[in-house]
Amino acid sequence: MRIADKNTDDSVFVIAEIGNNHEGNEERAAKMIEAAAKAGADAVKFQTFRTELFQSRLPDEARFDSLRSFELSHEAFSRLAHVAARNNVLFFSTPLDLESARFLDTLAPCFKVASSDNDFWQLLDLLASTGKPLILSSGLSDLEGIRKSRSFIERIWTEKGIRQELAILHCVTCYPVPPEQANLASIPFLREKLG
Repeated sequence: MRIADKNTDDSVFVIAEIGNNHEGNEERAAKMIEAAAKAGADAVKFQTFRTELFQSRLPDEARFDSLRSFELSHEAFSRLAHVAARNNVLFFSTPLDLESARFLDTLAPCFKVASSDNDFWQLLDLLASTGKPLILSSGLSDLEGIRKSRSFIERIWTEKGIRQELAILHCVTCYPVPPEQANLASIPFLREKLG
């Protein structure tokens, strides 16, 4: 898979998962990018969202407020993408809503899809239509669900004449993953079943 100037056929592509561990602090996020670059990461990955576009305030107002406190503005992400470029690492993100996906298309060389969004067809359509490589998490999907997502993406690419690559990640939705739940044997299983 080629992402910008990186080719996973040539070397391992190391992604530093920042997610929303910056807790809404742009300065902390910039320091995390710098630390990832210093550690040798090829890319940094965030989560980009507008809380009101993917989480209802009710019945859990405390969760809504917590998520909102982790938001970074589009302007902050633009500045962070520049921090990444200055540190020679790729910047990309997992968009959790359509507005964020449209914004990220201006900054990111690829997209990561959260496993909770593998059947968010409107989002998958938008992301596939950008013509950029996609990385699809599998943590909340069974094999049939992953196949449906992959087929949907590939159909969009075929209809639009896009030649692109899709990576499917073996993921476990428990953080941090207890070693006994890692099930790394799923990697060759997914490769065998999905190509």
